[in-house]
Amino acid sequence: MMEIGNVLRTRRKRNIRIAAALFFGLMLLTTFFSNTIQQLTYPKVRTEKAVYQQLSYVIKGEGTLTPREIKSVYDNSSWKVIQIEVEVGDKVKKGQRLLTLDTTEARNALLDEEALYKKNQLGMETLQTKYKGAHYNPSPEVNHLQVRTDMENLQLDMQIQERKLSRMREALSKQQYVIAPLDGIVTEVAADLGVPAAAGKPVIQIADLSQGLGWTLAVANEQVRGLKVGEEVELYMNGNQEDLIRAIVADIKDAEATANAAAGKQLAFRVSAAELKGGEAVGIHWERKSELAMATVPKKVVHSDAQGHFVYIVEERKGPLGNTFMIRKRYIKLGDMDERNQVILDGLIGEEKIVAESSEPVKDGDLVRM
Repeated sequence: MMEIGNVLRTRRKRNIRIAAALFFGLMLLTTFFSNTIQQLTYPKVRTEKAVYQQLSYVIKGEGTLTPREIKSVYDNSSWKVIQIEVEVGDKVKKGQRLLTLDTTEARNALLDEEALYKKNQLGMETLQTKYKGAHYNPSPEVNHLQVRTDMENLQLDMQIQERKLSRMREALSKQQYVIAPLDGIVTEVAADLGVPAAAGKPVIQIADLSQGLGWTLAVANEQVRGLKVGEEVELYMNGNQEDLIRAIVADIKDAEATANAAAGKQLAFRVSAAELKGGEAVGIHWERKSELAMATVPKKVVHSDAQGHFVYIVEERKGPLGNTFMIRKRYIKLGDMDERNQVILDGLIGEEKIVAESSEPVKDGDLVRM
């Protein structure tokens, strides 16, 4: 009987141990699955590590060559245009005719003025004869002093007429044609046949090719690092990156912000090529590497607040029911940057898992899943 009792007690203890093991196992399994299900509700993140590399400064863009200096040609004669001698795109030489003007009215006015001058000459001769007669044969009918005064007044009028006639003849000689003041390319013709030129507005625009052609391009601030005024670069023509011409960086200045673009830099290029005349399509693909390789991260992973710049890193914590991942804010010191990457001078050792993307916004202390 005692042996049977011992067997029963042993069996009962074993059953209790088995039940307890099953219970705790079930609790652990329930807790594990509960944690697993809970982790599925955490934001999912993708991480990157800092990369040691050189920065790459790249300038890309396309545009149109335009003359760097345009000379405006005016016609202030108020005479009608009867012939337009040039078209847009024509090469012209200094002194070449651009417009021919109708001088009919001016010539008629000159003839009228010459006739009036001739009439005054005859009047002067009459007064001179009367003055001489009054001097040698005084007569109460002729006022000697009045005749002298009339002669002096007429002489002044004739002097004014002489200057007027000189200006009219000069105008007819020089203003019958509008001529080119320099060698260049006609870029605009604003004259119309049969009507005078608009007062104060140029009738012809001429590109001064001696000043070369130019092109301006707006770029981000970080793209122009390493580029200097006076440096020679290559531009490609008409979309063909094998058809290259040389250009000089003429200017680098701050660009104004617009509705579609942030403020950056405006580059000005100068091109001197005899075969070009403006209007050609050009482009640039310029690239230069930084001297040193440094720790970099994508610019998009860098954030800022009132205390400075920071990145979010993921800390892994090991536990009996599995590992957990927590977001931590890490403040950093920034260095140089290019179009895509940012140099990190301090704050990282290089092995941190940096949050590059997340399924929803995260903050310091948040639990996430990888």
